[in-house]
Amino acid sequence: MERGFYMLGSGLITQSRKLTAISNNIANAETNGYKKQKVSTTTFGEMVISRLDSQSSTPIGSLSLATIADKTNVIHSEGTLKSTDRALDFAIVGEGFFAVRGNNGVRYTRNGSFNVDEEGYLILNNEGRVLGADGNPIRVGTDQIQADEAGNLMVNGTTVGTLGVYNFADYNNLKLADNGMYTATGGAVLLQNPNISWKKLEGSNVDPAEEMTNALAAQRELQSCSQAVKMYDQVMSRASTEIAKIN
Repeated sequence: MERGFYMLGSGLITQSRKLTAISNNIANAETNGYKKQKVSTTTFGEMVISRLDSQSSTPIGSLSLATIADKTNVIHSEGTLKSTDRALDFAIVGEGFFAVRGNNGVRYTRNGSFNVDEEGYLILNNEGRVLGADGNPIRVGTDQIQADEAGNLMVNGTTVGTLGVYNFADYNNLKLADNGMYTATGGAVLLQNPNISWKKLEGSNVDPAEEMTNALAAQRELQSCSQAVKMYDQVMSRASTEIAKIN
């Protein structure tokens, strides 16, 4: 009977984590460059099932004791590009991330909605200064700039910097931070021939309709587990009461 509590308890935790990830996805459905999260599951412990006869037992299969939430994965598929006609908007076509240096060190993002600070540096609001291909912050001096597909930034026909686009051999080394940003302990490689679309932004890769469907399914599973836990509790309470009455 206790095994049932463990299985249902793990179900409650798993569905709660799924709902947390789904809620975060829905909340960021309109966030530029956001990548959706998905919780993967795994089995915890297995019990071998055997058929018993008069002479021996024959294994016929196994039974998982519980399914638990394993980890939260980030799905790095590309979002839809949308035109903005704004000179400080950029979108990466294909792999790679923009790098931004702020109070939290260097972080990476697919959000290319930039601005210019009081000192003329290209920035991502509330995050820090955008790094160029040389690893240094880019000073453009004005928001009246032009750009090409390689990320070269020009003012009045003069190149003032080149956007740095960095990639990673293994995206599992990226750690999700807040506001759709990522941190990495190393492994960032500068892309030599990036493809950058000017006056466009990459939207989120979240499908709101799909996420709402997933949320309803997880909510139903959560309710089922909750009701089953109540039933188990009632059965065990009655069992302990009835056993106590036996002389």
